[in-house]
Amino acid sequence: MLPTRSIGLAAKMVPIFLLVAIGHLSYSADTPAKMTHLIAQMDGTGIAEGSFAAKPKTFWRASNKYCRIDEEPDPENGIHGRMIINEPDAWMVNLADKSAQHIVDPGPTFNCKLPIFALGEKMAKSKIGELEFGHEAEFFRANGAKPIDGPKLSYKTNAYELEIEDFKLVLVERAENHIPAMIGLLQGDKAYKVTYQLWEDQVPFDPEIFAKPVGVSVTERK
Repeated sequence: MLPTRSIGLAAKMVPIFLLVAIGHLSYSADTPAKMTHLIAQMDGTGIAEGSFAAKPKTFWRASNKYCRIDEEPDPENGIHGRMIINEPDAWMVNLADKSAQHIVDPGPTFNCKLPIFALGEKMAKSKIGELEFGHEAEFFRANGAKPIDGPKLSYKTNAYELEIEDFKLVLVERAENHIPAMIGLLQGDKAYKVTYQLWEDQVPFDPEIFAKPVGVSVTERK
């Protein structure tokens, strides 16, 4: 497993830790038929409105082999980040200067991960780091979340609460289709909220989403 920092070199408040894993892009029998596509935005303690950390990010994942994150431009730091993972290969791309770093995971385990609350390396490696984009409901079910009254929104909601160590997590989903709408995290006087602008898991798998980037200068990262 190879932990990496956020796509952006100036990770700001939301570094994303990914585990790069095994496999190559192909049309083999184990290629997934579907992928999850979502857009999520975080706000909370220390995240200034309008800052890079508060901008939405776009995610794709298919099985545990393929993951991708697209960030919004960060002109202040000259970064427009993209992370492509196609186990065991990963590319950290900066679209602003058309450069990329290629990373190969040495193993021994091979699973790409998209942790939601990776607000530091310690959190990313904790139980909270197991809560991933694309697997939100599974995490809450597996850890014994309890149903609670959901917020009054323009649509009917279900809500679930979960306490792990000194963290409290809340998942709000659309009642009609169980699609995540919001996830909140409380720890002491700190509070964070991830709001979903899009979440769909029946998108036909597109191998080009996870292919080696083209039109960029690639260097090998040791």
